[in-house]
Amino acid sequence: MKKIILSVLALGICSFTFAQKKKVQFEVGINYPLGFGEDANKENRVGIYFNGTRNFSESPLSVKLRLSYESYTVVMNQYANSPFNGRSLSLIPSLNYNFPMSEKSSFYAGLGAGISADNMDAGVFNEGCETHFVVAPQIGAEFFRHLNLSAQYNITQKDFCRLMFSVGYVF
Repeated sequence: MKKIILSVLALGICSFTFAQKKKVQFEVGINYPLGFGEDANKENRVGIYFNGTRNFSESPLSVKLRLSYESYTVVMNQYANSPFNGRSLSLIPSLNYNFPMSEKSSFYAGLGAGISADNMDAGVFNEGCETHFVVAPQIGAEFFRHLNLSAQYNITQKDFCRLMFSVGYVF
């Protein structure tokens, strides 16, 4: 009986500890980019991303730095609307506003601005690499303090804009 009571007590203490939002969080996950247009989904592939987040204890604001790699379809109008496989490496800092719903879930919305290295050939930094300024509005939800679901729209040069859906694990 003592073992059961001690086990329940230990689980309660652990769940209380994990319910606290950490000041610094790291996240790793996968993303799926969606382009727009008739041929925009022909060559999309799953990418990866890393996030570092700094939460402010007395404020609903947080600062996030996102490094992501995507492989998506680029439809170049100057080449008779032919689809090309674009690759991108993005570094985007953002400011988010958090809406805590309960101890186990919270929602956020934010805006980021950064740079994106885009290429239509093999690899990102090979011949043909272009660097673009990116503005990225984003929304997301964090469940159980470890599962993050988000959507981010990278607004950049016309042919390289894309919407990304992400699923990640928060440390």
